[in-house]
Amino acid sequence: MDDSPEGKAILGDVAALFRLSTKIFDLDLGEKQKYALLNGTVYGYKGYGVGKIDKKGTPDRCEFWGMSKDDIVGNVSPLPAPDLVVQHRDVYHNFTIRCHELAMMIMDRLDEQLHLPIGTLSSRHRISEASGDQTRMLRMIPQPATDRRTSMVAHTDLGSITVLFNVLGGLQILPPNGGKEEMDWRYIEPQHNCAIINVGDALSIFTNNVLHSNIHRVTYAPGEQAALTRYSLAYFARPENAAILGRLEGSDEIPSLPEGVEKLNITAGEWVQRRQMAQIQNSHKIKSKDSEPAWATVGFEDSEKIKGSS
Repeated sequence: MDDSPEGKAILGDVAALFRLSTKIFDLDLGEKQKYALLNGTVYGYKGYGVGKIDKKGTPDRCEFWGMSKDDIVGNVSPLPAPDLVVQHRDVYHNFTIRCHELAMMIMDRLDEQLHLPIGTLSSRHRISEASGDQTRMLRMIPQPATDRRTSMVAHTDLGSITVLFNVLGGLQILPPNGGKEEMDWRYIEPQHNCAIINVGDALSIFTNNVLHSNIHRVTYAPGEQAALTRYSLAYFARPENAAILGRLEGSDEIPSLPEGVEKLNITAGEWVQRRQMAQIQNSHKIKSKDSEPAWATVGFEDSEKIKGSS
């Protein structure tokens, strides 16, 4: 990303937010918990162990701070935040605007490849409209050498495009059509001055799974990196709350739905809210041996289940 003015600007924002994240996470725990999962959302602070990584209820080993796009660009009134965050709203604003522009550029290129009119995808992701877009800072402290395990549960991203920055290893994916055993997970090596771009569940739904939402997780970093604190920074671009999720029409690259399968007909806002509420509820308890681990989402195949949920 360092070969263009736009890329260099984003990298400058990333450096500033990484510096800020160390200060935010070093705040007193009591101070951070004043802003825990604000108003029933996943904005604000999530502490260590709030999420679970398996059906046994094993606590996760990550904390994050989430900032709503709508808050940052003025679509809604600002959410409560520590003074340290309020003092740096300009940095969040710059990062939000630039990452959103990057995500829209990617969507325009996807329109071309999918034989859709340019703007088909981006018109469902306007920055001026309410959506679940957010910036998320994450921290994972070093784990005991004798007890190293998954820090963040395996999941797929809810939205359309994720722009991710991290320096240390630890991110893993399950390759397409691969197994689901421990040996099948593959590390994604961070590249200097690069972002990792991930496709989320919404794009899988829009394209009837032409674009796949991959399963990923975060575990301990390999080698000597495991002794270091791991920070990462993500921007999640999600459809506007009022956008209708479902297979897009007008493309000869997007297959028709199988016979007997109804087109998903739910707004993105309602869909995301239901998924997030399920995450929050599962973070407090594991209901049964069949419950999903807290913060896990199961990807495109969950879309039909959501239609019938209450």
